[in-house]
Amino acid sequence: MKAALYIRVSTREQIENYSIPSQKEKLEAYCKSKGWEIYDFYIDGGFSGSNTDRPDLQRMISDIKEIDVVMVYKLDRLSRSQKDTLELIEDTFLKNNVEFVSLTETLDTSSPFGRAMIGILSVFAQLERENIAERMRNGHIKRAEDGYRGMGGDYDPAGYARVDGELVTKPDEKKHVQLAFDLYERYHSITKVQKELKLLGYNVWRFRRYRDILANRLYVGYVSFAGEHYKGRHEAFIAEEQYDRVQALLEMHKGANAQKAKESLLAGLITCSCCGEKFVTYTTTDRRKDKVYKYRYYLCKARRFPIEYGHKCTNKNWNSKKLEEIIIKEIQFLSIGKKNGTPKIKKVNYEVQIKKVTEKIERVLGLYAEGTIPKQTLDKQIEIYNTEKDEILKRQKENSAAQNVISDEEIDNLVTNLTKSDFPTKRAAIQKLVKQISINGEDIDISWNF
Repeated sequence: MKAALYIRVSTREQIENYSIPSQKEKLEAYCKSKGWEIYDFYIDGGFSGSNTDRPDLQRMISDIKEIDVVMVYKLDRLSRSQKDTLELIEDTFLKNNVEFVSLTETLDTSSPFGRAMIGILSVFAQLERENIAERMRNGHIKRAEDGYRGMGGDYDPAGYARVDGELVTKPDEKKHVQLAFDLYERYHSITKVQKELKLLGYNVWRFRRYRDILANRLYVGYVSFAGEHYKGRHEAFIAEEQYDRVQALLEMHKGANAQKAKESLLAGLITCSCCGEKFVTYTTTDRRKDKVYKYRYYLCKARRFPIEYGHKCTNKNWNSKKLEEIIIKEIQFLSIGKKNGTPKIKKVNYEVQIKKVTEKIERVLGLYAEGTIPKQTLDKQIEIYNTEKDEILKRQKENSAAQNVISDEEIDNLVTNLTKSDFPTKRAAIQKLVKQISINGEDIDISWNF
């Protein structure tokens, strides 16, 4: 059994029989009696147990696959929060087949009694969570039954302002919303609604906002919670008969554009270099005699929906087939030099660096316990050492990310998938290899994921 020994001490506790040497001595003795191998010490000096934002606790969690058991001297060394304690034990340790031992409480999850104790703690924690959730739910339902809208979110619904818990009508936006319903009934198109509203002098909102407004029963005078609707206290803007007619139209046109992104190999990858917006797909239909021809394009969103931006982007539209062929050829002709172009990263033993900083923390805590240095000096040194440890952990994380590159063999397999696989596999291969495609007219710049 490989044991991770976790030790936490605050400056106050250092002089109250919770010193690092005291905890280490007891934990080492227990490991020796069990015949367990000590994998590593994880020591957070000068940190509160009120949260889990501690460098060595996070380091231990990152090493969880390498250890078999986590040991602490006392349960509150892990955390002073029951919620955090249970989440760490159940969701981090036990889910990774790592046992947990607390010496003072004789809690050992490898024994039937220890598992039963965790179960009991979990039951009470779950009961408290459910009680809180039930009280909140009942409060929301009562509020909705009284005609009040839920006050979640940091924005007001179109047409209303939230004042002392009430929805107060904003006359200018009320007219805007009413016109949106009227125009949609006339044109059956949100894009045409936007164009008409702009001609009428209104500040035009985004497509998605109009879609949400048209489907919202708030404007018929209802509030909702958990899928149930209740008569609201606020002013209704739309008659129920009109609302029902609009819902029928929305349902009729539902999904008309849903397949466009699914048919696009490069969906979500293309950015306009002119204005910074994403490219979207657009399909046109050409009828010649008895035949119907469909053409699909990639174009800047600010060109496709200029009404939403106040300007029309002038970047080039690209025929989807032509652009996809260009990107696939670029991938297929990746040179060996590009595949192997990532420089080798010098290996650094971050564990040794972290251990040295931990030893410094132990020494300065020992000096404080002996009365050699004042608390002001202790706090200053602890802050310096913890900052140093954070920097080492940050470099370790960055180094790990830099080494997580796509291998030459994997690149070859992905390139093969582009010629011999079905559409979903091709798109997955492109998404894996390509980070971003930037377009400026005829110029195409590809950023790779390796």
